[in-house]
Amino acid sequence: MMPPRTNTSSQVIGENRQVQRAYDLALIITAIALPFSNFLMSQGAFLLLFAWALDRWHYGPIFRNRSWKFWRSQPLLWAVLALFAWQLLGQLWTEDVAQGWRALRIQLPLLAFPLVLITGRWNQTRGLELVQHTLAFSVTAACVGALWSGSAAAETVEARDWSPFISHIRFSLMIAFIWSWWLLRAFETKQWKAWGTALVLCVLGTAFTWKTASITGATLIPLSGLLAFLLAGTGEADRRSSKVAFRRNGFIGLLTVFLAMVAFAMNSLWPRYPDPEALGVKSEGGEQYQHFTERCLRENGEHVWTNIAWSELSETWNERSTIAFKGMDERNQALEMTLLRYLSSMGLKKDRLGVLALTPSDVQLIESGVPTVLEVKHGGLRRRWDIVQFEIWNAVDGGNPSGHSLVQRFLFLKNAFGVFQSHPALGVGTGDVPDAIAASYEQANSPLRPEFRLRPHNQYITFLISGGPLSMLLWMAILVALVSVSGSAFPTYPIRVACLAGFILALSCMTEDTLETQAGVTLAGFLIGLIGKRTIR
Repeated sequence: MMPPRTNTSSQVIGENRQVQRAYDLALIITAIALPFSNFLMSQGAFLLLFAWALDRWHYGPIFRNRSWKFWRSQPLLWAVLALFAWQLLGQLWTEDVAQGWRALRIQLPLLAFPLVLITGRWNQTRGLELVQHTLAFSVTAACVGALWSGSAAAETVEARDWSPFISHIRFSLMIAFIWSWWLLRAFETKQWKAWGTALVLCVLGTAFTWKTASITGATLIPLSGLLAFLLAGTGEADRRSSKVAFRRNGFIGLLTVFLAMVAFAMNSLWPRYPDPEALGVKSEGGEQYQHFTERCLRENGEHVWTNIAWSELSETWNERSTIAFKGMDERNQALEMTLLRYLSSMGLKKDRLGVLALTPSDVQLIESGVPTVLEVKHGGLRRRWDIVQFEIWNAVDGGNPSGHSLVQRFLFLKNAFGVFQSHPALGVGTGDVPDAIAASYEQANSPLRPEFRLRPHNQYITFLISGGPLSMLLWMAILVALVSVSGSAFPTYPIRVACLAGFILALSCMTEDTLETQAGVTLAGFLIGLIGKRTIR
């Protein structure tokens, strides 16, 4: 069944067509802009402010025709206002005030969208319908555009560059949300249109996620689908024991499959060390092999630090290449390490015969900095998994983590906690986060090179170090309030959509500074305002 229609506050006091059409246009433009353009997102926000101004012109101040009961029943709005007010107050103990204003300007959509949409008098039923259809269309179009443009230059384009419009990570959040929303609708309505839309979004979203190698998307898309499946069984119409049991068992089965895949992935990451008894003693040329059995790094299943005849390796390489064995490849990496990894990935020993077995194209690839044959054979998410394996095993072997995106995150968090320990009550202030993070890296003599000494990549921790525990708790309160109040307009439907939105935003904030970019904060503010509107007068 379709979600039941109920009166919204605009209907209660008499709906004005011009005001409603202005809101409709603003919602449509914003939904179109989200996967495409930061500039268009700003235009959507301005149109929404224009609609709100028309709203005020026609209906008067936001307090008119609203009882105190309405304002008491808006914890989501109060939590948003409290967070932004606390961030604003954080300017008082900020040294870099200019940076503080820049940070507040970036987060302004988190205030503007909920304030306008929650206090505005517009038809929420109509708005949800418009956004669901428009966002599905824009995400589909953006996926097609991204896949087409990436395919046109597949030989040269990097994984993240398959997303030419906005960050591939932010786009993956939009894909996960809109596909799970349509999947929920398909379970609710049993309509072919809903099933077809969910299928198209799933196929295109999965293809985009694969090409961009987005681990965030690869995690959120199946998890949001599982949540949609679970939520579809919580409505009044589905409370018969047989249906509840079927959905519960189906959910458990799907969750088991997902957890099995996670267990398989974790097993593939587990460090494995060489067997000393299986290693060679001397090369064909008579040189003693050197083995580092305490190191676990592997390429294509073969250990990198075994069967090394250093003299043969260097001499033979220098015969075959104009780049010295002790030199740097074209990616500014130590060529000897690139050579060791490449030979291992080919299943060759690191000696004279191994180097002679390389083709001229192999030599050229090594000179260009390609460290493994898997870089040529694998692409997209599969190649990203190869890189994850290398990063973890290299870290276990004591390698430098600089440039390794997954391993670096642990150092980002460690450094951020160091900042928090120095300012545990109020944080460093809204504008001093970059300087405090940089200073902490210096004080700790971090092994990360300066260009890789970045922010925490965790929104909760960013709030913690900028505004202290209160700032983080207020953001968490917003996520909780989003779910707790969104069921007032329709008893069962919006609260499920809110669960999807809250779940995706909450998980994304664990691995990204979601609210530190325009696309991320606009998506968050837009969804909070759209779904969190409560219509009590």
